[in-house]
Order: sequence, then structure tokens, then C-alpha cells
Amino acid sequence: MSESESGREEGTASDVAMPVFVYNRADGVFVDLPRLSLADGGLERFVDRLFESGARFTGLNYDLFLKLLYDEEWLAETKDKTASLKMAESIVRFLPERQALYRKVKVLPQDMRAEYMFEPVSIEESYQVPLYGEPGEDGIVPISGYETKTRDVATKLDFDELVTDMWLKGVKFGLREEAIRKTIASGETVRLPLALHIDPTDSRDAEIIEVCADLHRDNSPKLLANGKADLSVYKNRFPYVKKGTRLLKKVPRVLGKPGRKVTGVAIEPDMPKDLDLHKLSSLGTTIEQDKDGEYVVATMDGFVGIDTKSNSISITEKIETKEGISAKTTGDLALAADEFVEHGEVQEGRTVKGKHMTFLSDVFGNVISDDGNILISGNLSGGRAEAKSGNVTLGKRATRAVVLAREGELRATQCESCTLIGKVVHVEHAVNCEIIADELYADIVEGCIIAGKVIKIRSAGERRGTETSMTMVVPDSSILTQGIADIKKAMDEAQAAIAAKMAEIDAFKSEPEFAKFLALRDRIESGAIKLTAEQAGNWQKMVEKNSRLTQQLASLMREVDAFGVSVKDMEESLASMEQEQQEMGKDISCVIERVTGHTVGQTMRMTNGLDSLSVMSGSQIRNTLQTMDGRKARVFYEDDGAIDWKFDKSSAP
Repeated sequence: MSESESGREEGTASDVAMPVFVYNRADGVFVDLPRLSLADGGLERFVDRLFESGARFTGLNYDLFLKLLYDEEWLAETKDKTASLKMAESIVRFLPERQALYRKVKVLPQDMRAEYMFEPVSIEESYQVPLYGEPGEDGIVPISGYETKTRDVATKLDFDELVTDMWLKGVKFGLREEAIRKTIASGETVRLPLALHIDPTDSRDAEIIEVCADLHRDNSPKLLANGKADLSVYKNRFPYVKKGTRLLKKVPRVLGKPGRKVTGVAIEPDMPKDLDLHKLSSLGTTIEQDKDGEYVVATMDGFVGIDTKSNSISITEKIETKEGISAKTTGDLALAADEFVEHGEVQEGRTVKGKHMTFLSDVFGNVISDDGNILISGNLSGGRAEAKSGNVTLGKRATRAVVLAREGELRATQCESCTLIGKVVHVEHAVNCEIIADELYADIVEGCIIAGKVIKIRSAGERRGTETSMTMVVPDSSILTQGIADIKKAMDEAQAAIAAKMAEIDAFKSEPEFAKFLALRDRIESGAIKLTAEQAGNWQKMVEKNSRLTQQLASLMREVDAFGVSVKDMEESLASMEQEQQEMGKDISCVIERVTGHTVGQTMRMTNGLDSLSVMSGSQIRNTLQTMDGRKARVFYEDDGAIDWKFDKSSAP
């Protein structure tokens, strides 16, 4: 029997009450998606009533049927795209004799699988058999009646009927449509896994993703402008970000899609783990919620710090590390931070450039500050510490090192075989050192070469036969004296020029007619004389007649004024130079409270003070100060006692 024939025999089921979201039309059974909701039982409640009333679907779209029943996410997405979908061809009666064709189904424990025994089926069919009477005279046997008999007629199961029957037996999900249709068509006897459960999809834990490319160090060699790599410098050792930079983004957790048992009962996915982005945010960062997600954002310009112990990220103005400076850990450093603190050692040959820098361990390399201070709490050995416009402080021992604070203050404890150069130098104990300072304050110096303007030492002496030499740098007044003489000469020349110009002016004014014109002009310009129209015309003629002499007189007056301004400027310069000459060298002195060995003192005339010495190497300083020439003069040579020497301009060389 064909499905269409079966449908005609079964008839329609128009008496089944339809919910607001189901339309049973001549062209099919449609579901109104905007009106369908799974929250209140949705389609499942209607299907329960329909099947229990003895009706079923024909031409059922089983895949769509399951989505409409159980897939809330799909339903929400599809509602935005279409208003209604065709679920089946029609609704018909499920005839009892057809229901009897279906066996019991075996649902395995935990409702994860259902099995069914498929075998050939037949349906009982009624038919009429005629009953014959006695033959008539004409020999024809008449039919006297009919007898009703039955017979079994082979038939096949129907997938749409199976859906209904299994639903009524508790199997509402996961029918293997393709396998079932093939088995029905084959007519074979076979035990088939009729329905299978579906596992829930995996939930996704909340996670953090990096949205800033500069969060981590880049230890690849730095590329130079010429395209070559500098193997001593890393590309990005200390990541730096600007205020407002997004650093991290939270990807929210996602609950997996529920699975289904064959009974239609949901299998809930595992609850995904969540995380609190606020726990990751530390100093210099904040949490911002944007339309596309939640972010950790920098609240200041600074350096990125990631604490693996507390699992937090911070932005700080200073850099603080504990790894030390070496070819293995950092390479050479050029720091953009205002403050840098290093707990580890600075390896020999390594260079660190920055601003304010603190080194808590020993330094064997070079540390250079462009516009800040340097503090070395450990030893400085064989390296260099230079603060170009700041201060340098050495906490422990310095040996064979160069320490420079040309524009600032240098403080040191014990120094041996070092070059110390600073505006002001404080040192507790210096041995075999070169020291250049405008002001030097020392406790003990032994075998040192010293140059300065103000020198105050508690104890000075020799070291293993090497004397201590003091050079007091005194001004070379010859240039200043010559400058004063040149200005005075220029002033005399200017005064003479003024006198000559004034003589020319007097000659102009002594000419009677021109003198009369000048006197009249003064009275007219002052308003003492009021001119009539006729007089004004005559006056204009006089002005034109004397215009050449007037212009010459004005030119002479301008020249006199210019010379006057020049003389005033020279007078101010002369006063300044004479004051400078008077003050020159007045504070230059050398005071040694106790001399304990050979200690030599000399003066040295220099036009630029200590500037030329402060850029020399240690050997150049020794050679320059120990070589006697016309600029130097011995002022003391002592083995013991005390020294209190002050510069006297009158005895200057």
C-alpha cells in the first residue's frame, strides 16, 4: 500500500486543536517562528497532545522537527531570518491497525541509546467470498450470498508512523532517519540502534588574550640604521606603553550547547570556569568595559611589569630588575625610564644608559646618566660612572674606575687608582687617584694628583714613595686685563669721535642765516608763533631752501647718539670686567689639617678654569699637572705639619 493510499484511508485530522504557532494548511503544516517559544514547553506540548489523540504527521521534516523542539539557539537565530517554516505535509489519523505493527523499543540504561528489532510485518485484510446455490434449469449457478474472510497481507513500516510510535513509547530524540528508512525499505530482519543520544558541546572557560604587541621582552638583537644588528643590545628589553593602551582583553566564558538523551531530556554541559579581570589589574592599570568586551587598560605612560607570583600586570614609571646586566640577561641598555633600579651585578663590558639609576650590587661595567643621578651601593671596579648633569654616589669601594659628575656632586668612600671629576667632590679615603673638582672635601688622600679651587683635606701624604700633589687652578688675568685696556681705548676713540661731530654741529649752527632758520623753526614747532596762510607759504619756501643743511645736521646728530649708546655699553662692560677682575680668585684656597708625608702645592694659571682638565683621561691629567711650565708656580712643599694657603692676586704668576 502506498503512502498516499494509506493517507486517503486514514483520513485527515482536522479536529485536532492547533496552537497559535502551528498552521495546518492545504499546502502543509507550518510553524510560525516568532510565536514559538521553548520556554513554556513550546512545540513539545502540542506534539504530546497530537500523538496522544491518535494523530500523526506525514512528510515530516525530522531534522527541522528536532530543531524546533529542542534547539533554542538555532531558533533565536532563525527567527531573525524567516517568519515560518514548513514542518510536515499534513496531519492524519494514526490508525490502530497500523499502530499494532510496531514492536516495543529497548531503551538502554541512562537513556543514551534505543534499539529496535526490525522484521517483516503484515496486516490483516478482510475480503468477501461469494456463496453459490443450486444450479438452475439453465445450468447457471446463482450467488446466494457472501462470506467475509481475512488474510495477512505483507506491508512495510513507515518512518512518520515510527516517529509517532517511538514518541509515545518515550523515545523523542535522536532517531537515525537514514538508517531507519534503509532498513524499512530492505524488509530485512535486523536489530538496529534506533536512536542515539547526543553529547553536549564543550563549554569554553573564560580566558585572557593579549591585545598589545609590546607586553613582552624582545631579546632579539637591535637593528641599526644601516641594517646591521648590534649583538650587544636587545631590541626591547623593557616594554613601554602609553596611557590608554589596551593591554589585556577578557574573552567571556561560553556555556556549551546541551546534549539530549533519546528520551528528549537535556544533558547539561559542564559549567565553564570564569575569571575576575580585576584581580589581574594592578598599579597603573584599570578595567574598562567597552561594547566589544572588557579590557585591562594602562592609566599612565610607563613600563610593563608582569608579576608571575600574583598573576597581575602593572605599569610603573621606574624599572626594577633582579637579573643583573650581562650579555646573557640584558645586553647593553638604553633606558627611557626616569628611574631604574638593578639588584644584580653589572657585568664587565656592559653599558647602561638612563636617567636616575640605582645599582644595589657591584658594578664592573659602565653606567651613564644623561640627566639624572647615579647611586652605586656596591663596589665599582674597573668600570665607569658618569652623570652628565647630575650627582654620583658610591656606597662602597671603587678601584681602577672613572667617576664623573662634572656639573654635580660626587660622593665616595674608598677609592684606589681612580679618576674622580666633579663640581663638588666628597671622598673619605683616596689612594693614587686623580681628582679634579671646583671644591674638594676629603678625609684622607695618599699619593694623589689633585686640581681644584677650594681644597679642604684632613690628612694628606705620600703612598709608597708617591707624593700627593695639590694644584690650585688660578685665573689667568692677562686676557681680562687686555680686554679692559681695549675697552678703555675704544671708549676714548668714541669720545673723540663725539667731540669731532659736535664741532661740526656747532659750525652749522654758527652760520647766521641757518641759525636764524633754526631759531624760527623752534618757535613755530613750540607754538609760540602762529602763521597766517601767507606766512605759511613763505615758511615752506624757507624750509625747502634749508633742507640740505637740515638733513646734514640730523645725520650728525644721529651719529652722535650712536656713539653715545656705544660709550654707555662700553662703560657697563668695563664696570663688569673690573668687578670680575676684583673678584677673580678670591675664594681659591687649600687647607690641609695634617700633612703626613711628601705633599706638594702649586698654582696653575688657566683661562677656562678646570674645564680643560675635566675632559682629560687620568694619564693626561697626571702628565699635564706634573709637567712644570710657565703657567705653574710652587707654593708649598711639606712633609708634616699643616697647610692654610689662600690665593693672593698680587703674588700671582
